[in-house]
Amino acid sequence: MKTIPLLVCALAATWLPAQEPDPVPEPGQPLVKRPGGFHLDLLPKAFASNPQIEMTVFSERTTYGRTLPEPTPEQPVYYVAHSQGYTQMGSSPIRENPPEREKIDGLLQRVLEKRGYLPAREISHPPSLALFYYWGSHTGIDLRDVMASPELIALRRRDILERARLVGGMARVEKMAREMDSGIPPLQRMAREEHLGYQVNHDLYYVVVSAYDFGALTRGERKLAWRTTLTVNDQGVSMKETLPPLITSAMDFYGRDTGETLALERRISRGSVTLGPLIIIGTALPDPTPAPAK
Repeated sequence: MKTIPLLVCALAATWLPAQEPDPVPEPGQPLVKRPGGFHLDLLPKAFASNPQIEMTVFSERTTYGRTLPEPTPEQPVYYVAHSQGYTQMGSSPIRENPPEREKIDGLLQRVLEKRGYLPAREISHPPSLALFYYWGSHTGIDLRDVMASPELIALRRRDILERARLVGGMARVEKMAREMDSGIPPLQRMAREEHLGYQVNHDLYYVVVSAYDFGALTRGERKLAWRTTLTVNDQGVSMKETLPPLITSAMDFYGRDTGETLALERRISRGSVTLGPLIIIGTALPDPTPAPAK
């Protein structure tokens, strides 16, 4: 059996899990929840056996990425990947207990496989993409600390804009910057906007997956095809129990244009991989049909 070139092997070696990854639980049939408010949980998440977690998914393709074919089981897209592992972000780093890197690697590989993205292992299937991904937590300065020490305002602003980029890309960064500069708090008339606003203003866990053109990368060029960012609110839950359902819930969106940030909710059962139905708040599923090539 012929093998792929040495550079591909080196990158692929960082991707392959040390052991067989856990099976990916099926995401369940997505539901559309119209605006109207959050579900009220009387028991705090830290003490609930099946807490509901709030997530966001934002995925966008570049102009180049929109020219690429949509992967299918019959015609998959092959890639090599490099994990940058756990990355702490924010102005107030805290001691974390992150999940094992091999489990995140294996789970993400299995989820991407269901989308039609396969790791390149043989010369007969050369890679067209190089995936780089990292995950971790973003912990910022608390508003109460800012009220006690106004000199921290600039750091809190930076934290909010960093989280805004994780939640909704540069468009949301610009929107949040305009709102903060105006001095007028954003109007939150819909459950979706409440959800996104809370996510941006509080600590969260996140995953970022970026896809670059492999051929261009070997020539020293960075040619981004698409980037998918995922976040989950960290209130009352741990990184270990929320990153797997976050990665799985975004199964249909890797490498696609969501158009806007999708606000998701899902219940998890502690001590198992059981997931409740996925709820998309205040918006319909995006059209998965790829844009015509230019």
